[in-house]
Amino acid sequence: MSDHYYAATPESESRLRAVTIRCRGVERTLWTDNGVFAKRGLDSGSALLIETVELPGRGVVVDLGCGYGPVAAVLSVVYPGLSFVMLDVNERAVALAKRNTAGTRERVTAFASDGFAAVPDLRADAVVLNPPIRAGKAVIYRLFEETRDHLVVGGTLWVVMHKKHGADSAERKLTELGADVRVVERKAGFRVLRCEW
Repeated sequence: MSDHYYAATPESESRLRAVTIRCRGVERTLWTDNGVFAKRGLDSGSALLIETVELPGRGVVVDLGCGYGPVAAVLSVVYPGLSFVMLDVNERAVALAKRNTAGTRERVTAFASDGFAAVPDLRADAVVLNPPIRAGKAVIYRLFEETRDHLVVGGTLWVVMHKKHGADSAERKLTELGADVRVVERKAGFRVLRCEW
């Protein structure tokens, strides 16, 4: 398990590589490594999430399960009035996320954290999440619950999931948790859900 992207300390040998991503009119060259999610470049789900999400002009946004930071790296350019908090259980990914957002460090911070554990008092205006599918449904649903408890009233959670990876059951779970859930985008089997509490 320690070589999975959702492990706290991946044991795979580090092998840094630079990848260039283009999304939402922004081009960034970012560092990735073995033992992190989508090490070869921006995955389709995260790309769709970046293209679809509509964030407030001001406030705090959490990039939950940030990986090496591509979502916040792009959205911090698109939304210069927002502060971003990146959270990931994977320490190697968090180190990369810090490096990849170094130019916006005053507005973008990152913590090695299982869910919101490292920032228990944080209240966010929005959370963006491409869930760690391989970690299992119990972990994903726990992240949904933690998100609900860390959003301000009227805050939104944006989730991208593939239909074959449980988008339907995730939508039902979020509704059970009291969210007003809307499917705002569909593409190549992926769905982007907007959830408001």
